[in-house]
Amino acid sequence: MVESLIQSLQDNIEVRATLIKVRDLIKDADELAAFKKAFRDSAFKETFYGFLKNDDAKVRRAAAKILSTVGDEEALEPIFNAYLEEETLYVREDLLIAISSFKYGKYKDKLRNKLDSLINGVYKEDEEVHISSEIRMLYEMLLEKNAIKGHEFNKLPGTTEIMLTTKRGLEEYTLQAVHGMPKKKIHGGVMVKTSDYEAIYKIRTFEEALIYVGETEKEAILPHDMAAFITDSGVVKFLNSALYGGDTYFYRLDADAKVTGEDRSGYIKALTKEIQKRTENKLINVPSNYEIELRLRASAQDKVKLYLKLCLVHDNRFNYRKEAISQSIKPYMAATIVEMAKPYLKKDVRIIDPFCGVGTMLLERRLAVSAESAYGVDFFGEAIDKARTNSELIGPDIHYVQRNFADFTHEHKFDEIITDMPIKSDKIGIDEIRNIYGILFKKGLELLRSGAVMIVYGNEHNEIKKNLRIYQNEYGLERDFVIDERTDSHLYIIFRK
Repeated sequence: MVESLIQSLQDNIEVRATLIKVRDLIKDADELAAFKKAFRDSAFKETFYGFLKNDDAKVRRAAAKILSTVGDEEALEPIFNAYLEEETLYVREDLLIAISSFKYGKYKDKLRNKLDSLINGVYKEDEEVHISSEIRMLYEMLLEKNAIKGHEFNKLPGTTEIMLTTKRGLEEYTLQAVHGMPKKKIHGGVMVKTSDYEAIYKIRTFEEALIYVGETEKEAILPHDMAAFITDSGVVKFLNSALYGGDTYFYRLDADAKVTGEDRSGYIKALTKEIQKRTENKLINVPSNYEIELRLRASAQDKVKLYLKLCLVHDNRFNYRKEAISQSIKPYMAATIVEMAKPYLKKDVRIIDPFCGVGTMLLERRLAVSAESAYGVDFFGEAIDKARTNSELIGPDIHYVQRNFADFTHEHKFDEIITDMPIKSDKIGIDEIRNIYGILFKKGLELLRSGAVMIVYGNEHNEIKKNLRIYQNEYGLERDFVIDERTDSHLYIIFRK
């Protein structure tokens, strides 16, 4: 069908309507292939480029969209030239979208010049929405090509409140790990006050560090009012003090459902546009390459709290974790489990993780308390390879074995098992999970010395209880920590009698 439309374009018949039909039609792979074939003809190609200069703005717009779909790199130059000459603002936005689909790096200097001219321009009120979108898109494209220098962390501008987020119910273990700064346990984390931002990254048991900016009454929930709250809260002033670099900052906005309501995307789009306008392009919302995150969280007190995350500050606590698989435990969570089990950990003992995955639990255990030797066992070869890679920074006394734990043997007894148990998934059914729990207890009789400890993190509570009943003369449950009631996740401290 697209062939007849191509002929209409060549004959200059109802160009606008025909282009719109082509644009919709080439969403189909076969029709797109047919159009690309016709586009190889140089005469048709030149005819099509001519549509970028058509008097009808909608023709120019449709032509740009089609060219970006076709993906012929030769089209970049005429599209870019059309952008520089375009006066209709909404068409310029579509031309930029088209340019961004090509390898446009050679034009980054010209794009930067265009950006500078837009920022320094004066516009009518009805132009500002389109100009703001164009500025944001130019920033996004220049960031993608590293044509804009990012910021670097300087220092906190005095004592600052920072929330260290944790899994709910485990706040106490992060509270215990905080030293030398005022601290307070709150729901889902620990609030600390410090002027030393780097000091908080000596604590391993939190997930994120969120700088507390302020809060507003929940009534100020409309995008216009929320933007006023954010911009009046001093975010830009804080960033000017905390970071080296220019005075334009690139951010991502995240707001929970209680703030945005049902129309999440619409709310965030309106809010980010208003923030850009109010800050005179000092805060630019981009989907990637952002340096900071702004988080809006509704509290139980009918207020909305604003937090800021400095994404450009590298969290080097878990630098060893270069590799992971889909079921890998989060490093901060492994560190938290080790912290909870610390009273039961002994120095210079033999330890083993029978379901080690990429080694995260074993590595956190090894970092917390010294071991004589450490073994990681897993039947999944890719996981073992990744575990070896992750262990390169920690030390040579960690040995990994690709084997089913049921078949593993060793000439020496072990003093400790520590493991994050496999969970039910598309690849592992409940019957296999039950078998794995049984193997853990059965092999423990063979591999653990009397008085050894098993530190087991898992979400099959009934399987733990069942095996403790079966082996009640060989094992004793010392502690059962509830980690997450929703997923039935527990940490068990079990001793070999």
